[in-house]
Amino acid sequence: MINKIASSLDNIAFALKSGGTPTLAHALVSDVAKLKEEITVMELNNEAKYNTLGLIALKNIEVNIENILSRVKTINGYFNKKEKKNLKKREIDVDKFVTRQKFDAKLLLENLSFNSSTFRHSLRVAIVMLIGFVVAKSLNFAHSYWILLTILVISKPGFSLTKERNYQRLIGTVVGAFIGMGILVYIHDKHTLFVILLVCMIGSYSFQRKNYVVSVLFMTPYILVLFDFLGMGSLSVARERIYDTLIGSGIALLASYSLFPNWEHEKLKQSMVDVIMANKNYFKQVTLLYFEKTHNLTNYKVARKEVYVNSSNLASLFQRMFSEPKSKQLYIQELHQFTVLNHLLSSYIATLSLYNKEHDFIYHNFEELKPVSENTIYLLDLAAENLKVHKEEMSNVPLIRRKNISELAVENENMIIAEQFDLIQKVAYDIFKLAEKLKI
Repeated sequence: MINKIASSLDNIAFALKSGGTPTLAHALVSDVAKLKEEITVMELNNEAKYNTLGLIALKNIEVNIENILSRVKTINGYFNKKEKKNLKKREIDVDKFVTRQKFDAKLLLENLSFNSSTFRHSLRVAIVMLIGFVVAKSLNFAHSYWILLTILVISKPGFSLTKERNYQRLIGTVVGAFIGMGILVYIHDKHTLFVILLVCMIGSYSFQRKNYVVSVLFMTPYILVLFDFLGMGSLSVARERIYDTLIGSGIALLASYSLFPNWEHEKLKQSMVDVIMANKNYFKQVTLLYFEKTHNLTNYKVARKEVYVNSSNLASLFQRMFSEPKSKQLYIQELHQFTVLNHLLSSYIATLSLYNKEHDFIYHNFEELKPVSENTIYLLDLAAENLKVHKEEMSNVPLIRRKNISELAVENENMIIAEQFDLIQKVAYDIFKLAEKLKI
């Protein structure tokens, strides 16, 4: 079945590339029905021949195959113009997905404090620019303003970002300067130099947002050739640019390490709390799919978006910590474990929502699952609390066990949903225990 579905996907891909219309094999649907029937026969005629967990896993795989086939059929339907009239309009409030910030005097006043990373960065840049200005004036260079320009471009709020931009600027400038010197030494035709000038100018501005190293690599020859056209070009200009860049980079890097530094571990606590609360809200919205008949789809989608955004922020923070000095790389192992557990939690919650939205599984006994759901939310709240204010004494919060587990084995859908609620509760418990150990 998996091979047949893969073949159908290949046909769709070929049709998309060639501009044709794919055809879905009618036998696929009947083959899935046969597969489901065979698994049911295996279960009924088991007689302790097969492992129960193995049969459950096999059923889950079959359910996933049904889901994949459903998606393939949907994709296949996009090629049919007649299907357009069957597309349903979803009532989603799009404005809630856009983040807006109001201009507020209170926000400005709140940032006039050393607790604000923005204020510290602003003050650092002002002081470093003053130092750079003094150094530039003391050196007898024709273009000493490049020192100030380098400091301004390299200085970032965090040490890791400053360090990364520093390397990019140095590599791009040094390599670009040597390329520029080679161009000026070996090429003297003004028309050829003009073409090179255009290419370097376009390359510099094209890669400015995408790849800063390449942008600077194009920018340096562009400036050197431009100065040559103005009658100011010589090899000394290239050497001066390298010296100015080295001086500016050194000043900016030293300042980011020693002058009101912003280390990533300072933001760690808030990022971890944000991820936990986002997952908690996401879980709440998914449980409402089961516990309420009418549900606001916009709130569910916004909660899901917040999980993606906060998980991405935490992963970026984790990555930036590796660029900082070893002495500042705190809680690396714990943070890695926390990140993995939260990815597990969000993926389990997403699977639970999938069961309701795409399979229309209906759980008949809602009241039995509510204690498990409420305990999961309670565990996540406690985990966030422990991160905010660390408690020395360890809490003893038990896992809620369902009573009639044996009765659920009769209905596959009930069993799958109940198991998923249990899995989510166990991961929430692991996050809670990890948060208790952390002393941030």
